[in-house]
Order: sequence, then C-alpha cells, then structure tokens
Amino acid sequence: MSNIEFLTILYFINTLVLISLISRSVSRKSPRFFLKFFFSSILASILTGSILKGFMLISEFSNRQLLANTMLFIWCIKSMFSYRSIKVILLSNFLEVLRVEIASKNIFRIFRHILKLSLFQFICFSSFISTNYLSGASHLNYLDLLGLVICLLGITLELKSEKHLKTLSFKKTRIVSTGPWAVSRHPNLIGIFLFFLGIQVIAFSAISSLWSIFGFLLLTFIIFQNILPKIEKNLLLKLTEYKTYTETVPKIFYFK
Repeated sequence: MSNIEFLTILYFINTLVLISLISRSVSRKSPRFFLKFFFSSILASILTGSILKGFMLISEFSNRQLLANTMLFIWCIKSMFSYRSIKVILLSNFLEVLRVEIASKNIFRIFRHILKLSLFQFICFSSFISTNYLSGASHLNYLDLLGLVICLLGITLELKSEKHLKTLSFKKTRIVSTGPWAVSRHPNLIGIFLFFLGIQVIAFSAISSLWSIFGFLLLTFIIFQNILPKIEKNLLLKLTEYKTYTETVPKIFYFK
C-alpha cells in the first residue's frame, strides 16, 4: 500500500467520524457534543492507521508508533474535558456557516465545509500519521526520548495552568496572575505547542516523515496567529483589568 492510499483511507475515516459527530449534534440541536468530541475523529483515523499497517503488512509495529499513539490517546481524552473556549474560537466560523447551510438544506456545501475542516485537522496531526506508516527502527533513540520529554513538559504545563484557573475561579478571581500565568498570559497554549513540538521531534525518526513538518507549521500558525489574538481580543473586551495585566505579564515568555 502506497503512502497516498494510506493517507486517503485515513482521511476518509476522519471525515466520516466528523460527519457522525455533526449529525449527532444536529439531532441534539446543540454544538456541545461536536465540540467535546471534536478530536475523536483524528484519534479514530490514527487507530485505523495502526490496524491497517498491521493488516497490510506495511511495516512492523514499533515502540515509536506505540509512544506517539499513547501520547495522542492521552491528549484526545484530555481534550474532551478541556479546551472548550479554545475549540469555540477555533470552530466558531465553521459552526456559523454550517448552521446557515443546514437551514438552507444545501447538502453539497455542507459536505464541502466538512471536507475542508477534515483536511485542516488531518494536516495538523500529520506527525502522528507519519509515525503510523513507516515508523522506522523499533527501538527508541535519543531524539525520541527528547520528544517525549518535550511532550510531557507541554502536558504538565497545560495541567498546571488549568489547575490555577480552576482553583482561583472558586474565589471569583477574574484575572489569574499566579503560577504559570505569572510568567505568560497564555501558558496553556504554550503547553499545547510544546506537546505537538515533542510529537514532531519523535516523528523525525520515522522514515520519509519530513513532509509532516508542514502540519506542525500550520498548527503553530493557528495557535499563535489565529487562536491567541482572538483570545486576547475577547479578554480585552470583557475584562477592563486585563489591559493592566498585559502591561505586567508578557504574551508568551519573559525574556531577561
């Protein structure tokens, strides 16, 4: 099986799961179900890739593939219980367009928008896909271990950031400026970036995986040039004290 055939099948699976999520949300008349399980489509396609790899005898199942898939499983499960505001920002335009097209019952345009969304999602997770095709030598090398450390650092930063938000939300604090939020206004986004950076480092050890870096670059652009500016704009509009916070805490990191 060629790489193109492999990618086509996985893209088809990813799109089918997205369609089923959207259909369920439409039947419930609420986008919450779609938002909650949005990343389950990519998890389903990646797991299909693992099964397909073994069934078609493309290559042996390696420790690198197991590592990448385990990290993806953990991250996708976590995404079901977090990232709600991020997913709303990321998918708000898509959901609004979809609502209009559903109201007008334009099936062709609905399907076209879903295909486009599936493609963007598929490209952003290309590092995981590359480790499920030709994952390379079974043993892990220093690059894989470096990638794992970066992944764990990213997840840890995300969890610590979210913990501070939840802890202080009970005290009705509108602006969180302690813990990771004292050194960056968006430590959770930095955590997501580090997680995918770590996966990309792991993917470099797979065979013919350099193409996957375009997905990582697209994801980086989406995080820092799309999601982050919209979060900043929303917070400045909603919270008058946020401007003072921006004057004391940098957007990304302190540089001393």
